[in-house]
Formats: sequence, structure tokens, C-alpha cells
Amino acid sequence: MTWYLTLHPPSHRPEAIPSRPVIDYLAGLPELRHSGPDGFESAAGGPWLHVVLAKTVAGGGYASNGEMPERIDLIELLCAYDGPPEWYEALACRIAAELDWIAVEESEERQVWPR
Repeated sequence: MTWYLTLHPPSHRPEAIPSRPVIDYLAGLPELRHSGPDGFESAAGGPWLHVVLAKTVAGGGYASNGEMPERIDLIELLCAYDGPPEWYEALACRIAAELDWIAVEESEERQVWPR
């Protein structure tokens, strides 16, 4: 089973950003490894994690066609229930702080970043 941490731009600055700088930043994090053209996963030895970078469509949903979009406005961290929540939240906070975005656990209606 999984739970989600969702990162997105703040409402006063909702536009999508170029994906390349985000990919480069995530590729430099020791906790992650690039797992394909449109995502990342945890590096060896880390708790299970899948990271999706996406561009939302009208209504807020997104779909992946296996390719990285040119611009993104959403990063989804799919986290394992049996993993350490503090590890996932710390990673989400670091990424959100770097992008000046918001991180939320929508199912709990809880904002993780900014605190």
C-alpha cells in the first residue's frame, strides 16, 4: 500500500516550470536515482519510493505517457506505508523548499511544507 506526498506551485504562482532543472536537481540527491524518462525512485538501501514529475491537465489530474513533460507543475511522491514517514517528509520538504513550492498530504488535508 502507498500514500502520497504532493508538491505543487503556490496558488499565487501556479504556472508550470521547465522540467530539466528539476530533473538535474533530483538526480543530484543521494536519496534518489533516475528510474526512467518520467520519474525517480529511492537509491539502493532507501525505503521504497516512486517519484513522478507531471504536468496537470484541466481539473487537476495528470497522466504519464512514459516521457518527461517539457514543463511540470506537480511532483508526486508515492511512499510505502511500511517506510519511515519522517524520511519521506524530509525529502518532500527539501524538494519543495528548493522549488519554492508547497508539499501536502492531501488525503490527510495536511500541509507538510512550508511548516
